[in-house]
Amino acid sequence: MKHGRMLKQQGQAMVLSLILMSFALMVVIFSFNASQLNLNSTRLQNTADNTAYSIATIAARDFNFKAYTNRASVANQVAVAQMVGLSSWFNMTETFAQNACNYLCGWPYIGPVVSGINQAVAGINQFAQPVFEVLINLENITLITLRASQQIIHFAGAFSTISTAPEIVRANDPDAQFDWLQNAQMFNSVSGLWLNFQEQHARNNQNQGRTQYQDFIGVVLNSRDDFSKRRTYSLESPWTKDFDLVKWETIKAGGSDLISNGQNEPETWTAMDTLSFHGWTRYGCGTFGHRSCNWEWPLGWASTRSDSRAEISSSGNSNSWGSSRSKNRSASYYAGYEQETRGSFSGIQPFYGLSNQSLSINSTDNIAVVVSKSQQRIRTSSSVAVGEANTNPAKNENMLGDRMSALSTAQVYYSRPNDLMQSTLAWSRNDSRHEYGNLYNPFWQTRLSKSSNNERQAVLTLTRYL
Repeated sequence: MKHGRMLKQQGQAMVLSLILMSFALMVVIFSFNASQLNLNSTRLQNTADNTAYSIATIAARDFNFKAYTNRASVANQVAVAQMVGLSSWFNMTETFAQNACNYLCGWPYIGPVVSGINQAVAGINQFAQPVFEVLINLENITLITLRASQQIIHFAGAFSTISTAPEIVRANDPDAQFDWLQNAQMFNSVSGLWLNFQEQHARNNQNQGRTQYQDFIGVVLNSRDDFSKRRTYSLESPWTKDFDLVKWETIKAGGSDLISNGQNEPETWTAMDTLSFHGWTRYGCGTFGHRSCNWEWPLGWASTRSDSRAEISSSGNSNSWGSSRSKNRSASYYAGYEQETRGSFSGIQPFYGLSNQSLSINSTDNIAVVVSKSQQRIRTSSSVAVGEANTNPAKNENMLGDRMSALSTAQVYYSRPNDLMQSTLAWSRNDSRHEYGNLYNPFWQTRLSKSSNNERQAVLTLTRYL
């Protein structure tokens, strides 16, 4: 009897041990599955974040490159204005020297000096004018190259986001995959960034309600240096004197202006420089047959254009070229009809800027990226042969679409830094006003963003039916 009870107790202990061992095995398998799911989920999310951030970075670099090249285009346009202005200024100096020689070269003592100056000025100008023409043509080639580089980078950036996204995923996680069917939102975001958020602006699309081309011309004109913008002033004594009854003034007027040649026609850089001696009398206006109390004696004049399209004599107004026509009317008349052409300028080149719908905003829409991993690639008990039928404590881990998916979104945003180099205010605006996103300043940056409910729902729907 004692022996029988002992066997019965041992049998009960074995059953209990088997139950406890099964429960312990279930806990171990559950812990293993949870750790594997957590590890793969974290790694997959990091992969999605890196991919979205990388694609947004490509877009930010594309924007910043266009901002740099737009600024370079403005600088080179100003350089053309400078070359045209220098050509006109040198020609005016030569004309002044010739006129002075016509009156003074026959005088004793002073004549040889004036003649020597005239020859020196003519020699320098003869050498300088071909140099100005070469530089204008080189600047024009540079502007065309900048335009071409924007187009190349534009299409290369759009293509690289499509081609490099799968490579970024594989580099972060070889077991993950980038499925284009899951990433319809990303394809739509990329096409929007390169086709809708920005666009190329040219003179022939101004009638479509797009004003950025004229805005660009305004930026160019406002960026001219003081020499190019307005070189108008009065010479000091003894060239300018006021004796109450009689006074005289010697006025130097000039400037470089961009002239429009009509709709869809390239613009022309023009320059005019004049120098005139003016005299006024307070009384006796009709004496000796003079009907006016003032007169102008033209001393020097010249005008230069960057190509042969513009006619300076019939272009501009009284405010053009440093108000030369209102200051030195007769000299400006001579300058207009003695214009010279230097170079073969092609006008303001097409450039990339923000579209009308993207103005006055500081960030793009979300760039949504979905990265997935097949359930077979996740080493849980359901993918291990020995545990599939015998030791799995629950039904197979049913993942939507038999895959684990991760969604990440990123944005490109514009932010002009105000907290750097505050001692010199090198980055902040002088007017302290808020600056919206634009393609003139390279302050586009990248950040991860919060996905919307619609984006998450779209991923679930696409994954469910794959």
